Amino acid sequence: MTKYIFSFLCVSFLLSLNSTYAETKKLTLAGPAAVVSYPLMVMATQQTLASSSIEFSFIRWKNPDQLRAMVIGEQIDFSAMPSNLAAIFYNKGHHLTLMNISVWNIMDIISQDNSMSSLDQLLGKEIVVPFKNDMPSIVLQRLLDAQLDNNAEQVKIRYSHSLADAAQLLLTGKVEHALLIEPLSSVALYQNLHKGNIKLFRVINISEQWEKTFPNLPKLPQAGIIANTTVNADKALISKVNKSYKDAVAWCNSNIMLCADIVNKYLPKIPKSALVSAIKSTKLEPINSNTAKKDLQGFYQLLADYDVKRIGGKQPDDKFYFPLVD
Repeated sequence: MTKYIFSFLCVSFLLSLNSTYAETKKLTLAGPAAVVSYPLMVMATQQTLASSSIEFSFIRWKNPDQLRAMVIGEQIDFSAMPSNLAAIFYNKGHHLTLMNISVWNIMDIISQDNSMSSLDQLLGKEIVVPFKNDMPSIVLQRLLDAQLDNNAEQVKIRYSHSLADAAQLLLTGKVEHALLIEPLSSVALYQNLHKGNIKLFRVINISEQWEKTFPNLPKLPQAGIIANTTVNADKALISKVNKSYKDAVAWCNSNIMLCADIVNKYLPKIPKSALVSAIKSTKLEPINSNTAKKDLQGFYQLLADYDVKRIGGKQPDDKFYFPLVD
């Protein structure tokens, strides 16, 4: 009898074990080598939702084309991305959900000219900008048009295929000015300080320029996290992941060195001091997209007034925004 009881308990234990593993939900997080992705890396490293039987992995996308393939191919569940690209996906029929906006300040102009303080000083000069027709170039072009009017075309924009290419052109002295995003701004300044023969300076903050140029829409909702079509029907799951992301942001802001240690494992070529500088200067502030709707709609309208294709042809409808408010 004891033998049968023991066998029954063993079988029950194995079935329970198999059931536990079967119930674990595996979610793929994705993002660029930018500060918006750091909390995602923390979530994957610390497995912040293990108690809810959710297992995270993180993969990095290197350019917008790769991101588009991952999203449309449903290879990823949650991803960091520019806010206008999220709108384009949605308006083109891929009905993802914009979960939050966390990046409001990430772009700077890095220059050899420490006296540069306004965009009109770029007249007749060349500036390298990463990713034609994506967030950095769109925002800069909108600012140039608003501030310089018909003279905007006198600023020579040289587009690079990646963030790294833009930084390299600046570091090698092939251009004097570059629009960079964190952590590349901090990386370029770090490398220049330790190896460069040309002095570089952080001269113009794009978010500050935006606030001055568009005082009625002072906040610049640049990037956030989307829930892909693989998961966005599950509002409870999105809420859990959203809270986990916010908790990871708070943890990074309170534990900058430890956060940089984790990020450095995913981005080993970036010096830790540059990662620390990027975290400090960016100051992530995740806000649910529904709460940030006014800022987003205002930003989208400014882009649409310039070229409606920048947001996929129209303002996204209410289903685009994550329904919970902060």
